[in-house]
Amino acid sequence: MAASSFSAVVMGRSVQVVMKRLCWSDALFYCRDFHWDLLSVRSEEEQREVEKVLRNASFDLTKHVWLGLRRYLRGETWFWMSGDSTNFNYLKTGPFWRETSPCGGIDTSDRFHWRDFPCDEHLHFICLKDVQNEDERVEFYSSTRS
Repeated sequence: MAASSFSAVVMGRSVQVVMKRLCWSDALFYCRDFHWDLLSVRSEEEQREVEKVLRNASFDLTKHVWLGLRRYLRGETWFWMSGDSTNFNYLKTGPFWRETSPCGGIDTSDRFHWRDFPCDEHLHFICLKDVQNEDERVEFYSSTRS
């Protein structure tokens, strides 16, 4: 059953901000089961629209919100689970990440920069509702998912 949430439009794409708090992998599966995927952000203009949506949320958001951002387990290369291009980057810069997690989200308390968060942290998340190119989407498997 779908959780409480609210809909918005970001650069012509329908999104759903979900009130339910889940770990990153469960948020990904939730979005894929009920919508299309965790949201990817493809441009600075889209980033600004996501920020507006989160600022105007109809419920109190967690300090961090999951996106479809993932890092390769070995290395510093990030990618979108939707298969979208990573030409636009709003990652928090600094000498090193505070966490060493491959799961990424948006920090609603820090100018909405993207950064890594522990994958098992239970956060709100943003789903993309519009069906995109199935062939580009990155497959994801979990031993906890039946």
